[in-house]
Amino acid sequence: MSGGLHKGEWWIAVAKFDDLLCAGNRWLLVVMLAIMSVLVSANVISRYMFSFSFTWVEEVTRYMMIWTTFLGCGMALRVGGHIAIDALAESVPASFARCIRALIALILAVTIVFMTVLGAQYAEFAWEQETPVLGWSYGVIYLSIPIGGVLMLLHLFMYAMRWIATGQWDRVEGFDPQALS
Repeated sequence: MSGGLHKGEWWIAVAKFDDLLCAGNRWLLVVMLAIMSVLVSANVISRYMFSFSFTWVEEVTRYMMIWTTFLGCGMALRVGGHIAIDALAESVPASFARCIRALIALILAVTIVFMTVLGAQYAEFAWEQETPVLGWSYGVIYLSIPIGGVLMLLHLFMYAMRWIATGQWDRVEGFDPQALS
């Protein structure tokens, strides 16, 4: 192959992109959750110690929570953190289980694309409407749906082949979503 990436280089580039995607997504979520924690804590302290409440904190943190939910969906998908029923795939031969997982990945991709398109339409529809306290565009808040959908598709595409082949989720040290059930 001349003028482009060789097969091995292409896989290395994809792996680097995947690492950057996960690290960037993770840090964005950490920063957003930290900001929400600081804002809510400061507002509680202010309310009870000084009898003064910042009226905008509740609205800002509510919308940040919506954004963190949609931005975190892809990360949850990678580790198997979404609700799943895998009894059928575990009770059939490995080759049939891979076919079931491939079908599930396809259904997930179609559903996410559908959600992303509808989310973009909804954001466009709500663009002129404003939030009550800050006067922000609801469209900006609803952009979390298509942006989160695109991120979830990226995470799905980065991890689907491995999951289809092995049935194993991505592992994050110190976190086991299966233990939560």
